[in-house]
Amino acid sequence: MNSLVLLIVTAVAFVFGYRFYSKLLALGVFRLGKDYSTPAPQRPPAGGHGASNRHLIFGHHLASLAAAAAVTGSLISLIWGWIPAFLWLVVGTVTAAGTYGLGSLWLSLRFPGLNPAEIAARLLGSPAHGLFTLLAFLLVLIMNAACAGFAAHLLSAFPSAVLPFGIVTVLALFLGGFLRGRDDFEIIPASLIALTLSLMAVWLLGEFPLSFTGALNFEMAESRVVFDATTVWVILLFVYGYHATRLPMWKLIRPRGYLTALLLGVTLFILYTAVIIDHPKLVAPEFHGGPGIPDTLPWLFITLTSGAVSGFHLLIANGVTARQINGETDARYIGYGGALALGLVALSAVIIGGTGFAGTPEWIQHYASWEQLKDLRTVFELYINGFAQLAAGLGLDRAFARTLATVVVLGLLAATLEAGLRIQKHLLTGLTERYPSFIPGKEKNLIGIAAGLSAALALYSGHGRGALLWWPLFGVADQILAVLGFALLGLTLWRMGRPVTVVFLPLIFMLVAANWALAVLMMQWWAADDWLLFALGVILIVTELAVTLLSLIFMKSSSRPQT
Repeated sequence: MNSLVLLIVTAVAFVFGYRFYSKLLALGVFRLGKDYSTPAPQRPPAGGHGASNRHLIFGHHLASLAAAAAVTGSLISLIWGWIPAFLWLVVGTVTAAGTYGLGSLWLSLRFPGLNPAEIAARLLGSPAHGLFTLLAFLLVLIMNAACAGFAAHLLSAFPSAVLPFGIVTVLALFLGGFLRGRDDFEIIPASLIALTLSLMAVWLLGEFPLSFTGALNFEMAESRVVFDATTVWVILLFVYGYHATRLPMWKLIRPRGYLTALLLGVTLFILYTAVIIDHPKLVAPEFHGGPGIPDTLPWLFITLTSGAVSGFHLLIANGVTARQINGETDARYIGYGGALALGLVALSAVIIGGTGFAGTPEWIQHYASWEQLKDLRTVFELYINGFAQLAAGLGLDRAFARTLATVVVLGLLAATLEAGLRIQKHLLTGLTERYPSFIPGKEKNLIGIAAGLSAALALYSGHGRGALLWWPLFGVADQILAVLGFALLGLTLWRMGRPVTVVFLPLIFMLVAANWALAVLMMQWWAADDWLLFALGVILIVTELAVTLLSLIFMKSSSRPQT
């Protein structure tokens, strides 16, 4: 199969989805209003958010959406063949992910200033607050630890990207200061200058690798702690995340995410240009399976989340994006459009994973078993090297292309880490308001708690791999959060007398897939005596059952308005 066909089919589906389906959602379901006021224009910029240009917000939103997870999920999902991965990517993005992305922003704007746990408490009662907070905090904890661990590995494995990555961060700081209070038309020239300087940094500074060598060993009794390059990078990333989260969003986090999105756009342009010109052939089989490979159902829907539908997107929309939006109608462009852009990132990974081998035998050898793909760090390396190979076909220097892809992936991981720490801060703030004597209420303390717990998980097993211990739980927890997010959307629409079918259909589908996978994992954890993961799985089940019961009580006690 020609990879160009995949690009054409995706482009047609995404254009159709945005032109027609998102319009149906915006006008017929969520009924976005131009006159509906949002909190961002009234929030002073010194408070950390403030209204901003919607293109700037779009870029930051895209970079924060765990786009790096879309890369890993798409590459891993190819283990079942390119047809299942491609179909779920396209169909899931246009229908479920687009609806969830637009709906999450709409829900957050309809409950301004409230995090998802507080929205759940407003709709379902106080018990829902603790349940949502626990699930969301656990999910973000794993995501933060994973992002820091993966970024630390890439900084160690690709030292040529260290200096360019740092320069991009510095440029973002200047860009944020320049754009503050400027008119919208000034964004374009400022963006072009910042993007050009970033590409020059990749080109020039990529020739000067920066790395840590050696290791520091601490031995106490029977325990041993090793401080190697990866460990140092994890610590530095969380120190950066702590200070970046304390800054107003306009100063660093927003422009850095936006600049990363611009670099991502350049990367995708290069990749898809290579596909159009060279149209590499897919060497991955249409379907694939065998010993050591899990069944396609339900694992495809658990593995390929970002790029299809991910519960984490509700947290990003609520904790980061909705607090910056000027008007409710922007939710279609940013929410649904962001889901489509993330789908293009996922498609790039499918094409790289499907074409980046000499032939089908080499591909089968790489995808021979599930165990070979568990080390997600090597999955990132496959994407980076595969992009460099395609870019080299256009005449670009392979080293430059490799450094560019690494800087982009690092930027996406850092943007997700920044967003995750900010989300944890909002969740902990909600707890301090309910339990002021239990958790210290100062912002720096809350951010410190979030960064400290995330760093502890990342460093738990050494070498920044702690999150991988809980990673099997992440996919299921992410889908369960998506189910609960769809539930909040459906209940709010139900209360307002609006159509709920487009929300409840993906809810039911994801409910079956997530619990099917969770049941299989629970049996595996029980057989392996992995009681920690088993206990966390029980918490997920209890949370689901409790929210389901509260939702049924809500629907029974609430009269649905007639429209």
